[in-house]
Amino acid sequence: MSGVKLFPLNSRADTTALRQPKELYCFSRTFDGEYVNGDVCLSYYFLPDSDVDTNIDLGAGFGKFKKMDDDKDGVFDGFIGGLEDYERRTGSKVKADIITFRGIMTQLLILPYEQRNHIDLNVIYFDGHIFIQQDKKAKKLHERAPSVEQQRLMYSGYKFESVATVPKPLNEVSRATIEKRSKKIVNNVEQYCSVVRTGIGKTRIVLGGEVDCVWDYKPVDSNPLPHYVELKTSSQISEPGQSVTFEKKLFKTWAQCFLLGITRVIYGFRDQNLTLRAVEEYKTEEIPVLLKSNPVNTNPRKINCVDALKWYGALVECIKAEIPRDESKSWRLTFDPQNKTLSLYELPPDISAEVLSTLLPESFKQWRLQSRSSS
Repeated sequence: MSGVKLFPLNSRADTTALRQPKELYCFSRTFDGEYVNGDVCLSYYFLPDSDVDTNIDLGAGFGKFKKMDDDKDGVFDGFIGGLEDYERRTGSKVKADIITFRGIMTQLLILPYEQRNHIDLNVIYFDGHIFIQQDKKAKKLHERAPSVEQQRLMYSGYKFESVATVPKPLNEVSRATIEKRSKKIVNNVEQYCSVVRTGIGKTRIVLGGEVDCVWDYKPVDSNPLPHYVELKTSSQISEPGQSVTFEKKLFKTWAQCFLLGITRVIYGFRDQNLTLRAVEEYKTEEIPVLLKSNPVNTNPRKINCVDALKWYGALVECIKAEIPRDESKSWRLTFDPQNKTLSLYELPPDISAEVLSTLLPESFKQWRLQSRSSS
């Protein structure tokens, strides 16, 4: 394929200086799948030790699970709709080189140590920014349908979020709501998302990512990121070798939290029957040390978070440099796990036209064009 730009996986930047993430705005996706600006779907952590001791079944209610339509998940509607609202309220265009989802940047950040999965991203340039979004058709092509067992494992994570949170601060929640959490229909439609301004090196980045809950409260007049919590589930660690497998999960969790500025992670550990057995808290800043100091892992190529950040810094700088300032074209950023190659190439006209017409909400494009003509 002509015009292909390859990104060597051994590329590293000299600096890992990350711009401290700061929340710009937030948005929610309701139970009905509608996007609204604000924090109506924000949850609050509440899982006392006495509840953990009751053998919570994280598989209960699996048959009633309300799942988000994959074709509608990952669209820019709520994210960019919120950006338009933010810019109208503040009267200024956000300053950023790259605008994308946290999940996409997580895939790229962990790539030096996680190379099993295809990555297919659509990239466009519009009005001063590079926008990056998952290509759904390519994702479906490369993904295998999960088995029932795999679906139950994924469900257990959503169930844990459901039983570990309440919809309002604790002093505003009724006893009935607290006691009925285990009976609540679990879904992955409702979301609360934070959009932050961050970056690495000289590249300015705006990221949008889901936040599972708040630890205590969400401050009104200061950055709420230190109050947010990431919730995860994993199998119990009953023998030393399993800790190495858990390291890979913990590394990805670190990347997710670090990019968005979330400082606290809570893991629910389940047994083979999906019964919750233990809950552990981790500080995001301490995870790199845990990964580095695990005596069980004797792999000479042990996961190194600083090394991953150097790769991430080099990659985003290359993306910023390689994408032409041309609003009539679009590109594909692809990782092939078989050949271990990360490449960028221009999409053919027919596919490019579809990407250009669907990637960004029309109202946002009109808002920016209107702002551009009036300036």
